[in-house]
Amino acid sequence: MDPRTGRILVGAFLLLGFSIYQFVTYTSTTSFQSTFSLQPGLAYQLHYPLNPSDSLSVTFQENSGMLVSLYVLTSAQFASYQAKNPFNYLSSVTNVASGSLSYTANIQDTYTLFFDHGAGLANATETVYALRSYTTHTSYRLYFGILLLGAAAVDFYYAYRSSKRGTISAPPAPAMTPPSFSPPS
Repeated sequence: MDPRTGRILVGAFLLLGFSIYQFVTYTSTTSFQSTFSLQPGLAYQLHYPLNPSDSLSVTFQENSGMLVSLYVLTSAQFASYQAKNPFNYLSSVTNVASGSLSYTANIQDTYTLFFDHGAGLANATETVYALRSYTTHTSYRLYFGILLLGAAAVDFYYAYRSSKRGTISAPPAPAMTPPSFSPPS
């Protein structure tokens, strides 16, 4: 193998490796767990900025078995709730002692996990354990991985082309014949 072709192949494999790394790290999942208290007459909220196709999952349990409700709200729905307008939400699990909820975002927004007292328990103090995780997609890693994959393909093409070319040999040197001398007559 020509040394030039070898160098091109090493570069192509490095680019391919970096592109695979970008694809593997394209999504990341972050998990949190917490225990919080729902005070009488109050709710508890957590805010998450999500992009389209990001997902949010929650598993929760009220420690003494009392009922709680969990809602997922957009930023507009949360602002409407704060302005004392009718309560709207995207998804919910209501009046349960424990439950789970998953939601996948359709648009970029700040989503709110809204924990509230269960039916008839507005004046009780409730302690809730919640395990939540969200999966995000880092789009620049996807695009960078595609770019590196394209560069690796170009390198592989040039390596293939340079190996087919072969070595160019110089034309044969002209044979030198010594000049003939004829004796003077």
